[in-house]
Amino acid sequence: MSEAKTPRNVHLKIVKEKHKQLPAIMKEAAIDCWVIFTRETAQISEPVMDIVVGGDIVWHSAFVFSNIKGQFKKTAIVGNYDVNAEKDKEIWDEVLGYKEGISALLKGYIEKLDSKNIALNYDIDDVSADGLTYGMYLTLVKILGEKKELFTSAAPIIQKLRGRKSETEIELVTKACLLTKDIYKRIGAQVKVGMNEAEIQKMFHDEMNKLGIIESWQRNSCPSVDAGPDKEIGHSGPQPTIKVQKGQTLHYDFGVKLHGYCSDIQRMYFFGAEKDIPDELIHAFDTVYKAITLSAEFIKPGVKGHEVDKIARNHVISRGYEEYGHALGHQVGRQAHDGGTLLGPLWERYGNIPKGVVEENMIFTLELNVKTKNYGYVSLEEDIVITKDGCRFLIPRQEKFIIID
Repeated sequence: MSEAKTPRNVHLKIVKEKHKQLPAIMKEAAIDCWVIFTRETAQISEPVMDIVVGGDIVWHSAFVFSNIKGQFKKTAIVGNYDVNAEKDKEIWDEVLGYKEGISALLKGYIEKLDSKNIALNYDIDDVSADGLTYGMYLTLVKILGEKKELFTSAAPIIQKLRGRKSETEIELVTKACLLTKDIYKRIGAQVKVGMNEAEIQKMFHDEMNKLGIIESWQRNSCPSVDAGPDKEIGHSGPQPTIKVQKGQTLHYDFGVKLHGYCSDIQRMYFFGAEKDIPDELIHAFDTVYKAITLSAEFIKPGVKGHEVDKIARNHVISRGYEEYGHALGHQVGRQAHDGGTLLGPLWERYGNIPKGVVEENMIFTLELNVKTKNYGYVSLEEDIVITKDGCRFLIPRQEKFIIID
């Protein structure tokens, strides 16, 4: 099996850990019925399937979690050929199968529940909570039309469920970070002045291929490789015409997916002796490093995402730089951008998710960049897990420029 995929036994262990979290989360969200309604998930992904179902299904299926009068129940309603697969997981209180169509079975089941609300997977701001397709929504309205007024967004459930990482999930993200650190070290020993960005990226890809792992996001920009002063940092790929130069910087944004869980880490290099690093670069590095330090010292359960971002953003501006053009940090898990509370500014593009609350066991990036006048961007990114009273870095931070002389 590819090391990129979660082994079945580990995957089901995580699903069971998530199911244990659900009663409390549903109670907090004041939702007593949550319906995941989907089909052909190998073709049209439903983001929440991985953490609460643990596999794909074929025909119209409904996974119903109810928490009514203190009774928590988990039911899978699936096509007849999916029944045994769901029973074999041993995660459901009951598995109900149909042959000709799901409508009668699902309608009868929901009517018996007599719930006060029915949470569905749609949301304006959070893509991880927006897995219900419009076609499936219309189908559900046709089946449960009399209860349409009870429909509500399941985002309050999904965001907490994805965000509150289980013990196993934290272990897997940490392992992915450690592996990323090792790959950085191996590549750092091979990079030389005169190499172009595309050649360097291929070295990363070769390392991943040897290990049987994959990139945390699309391969053409994972890692991003940014050499010298003229490259604009972003989601673009490496350029074969841009080469590493003596006296200049090299920046990577890189992450791997190991056993289904991601890392996302940035590192900065300088080609030359440490004594030759220009004051302009030292000032920029110190600014980015201190901004991450200040936000890490501030973040804890209960603060809001935009409040954390403001700490770092104000520091950058106070040091004479333009504010960075993105959020300070996103959550990391099964995806590099795992949804839920964002450590970001109150901009239109982010909607309400920066207003979300930071909670224990969430895993975030802390990342930002500043642009120098003569040497391009300086950018760092670290991964942290939220603790009871603060945060912990998952791997050692980058304390200064990594020297390649």
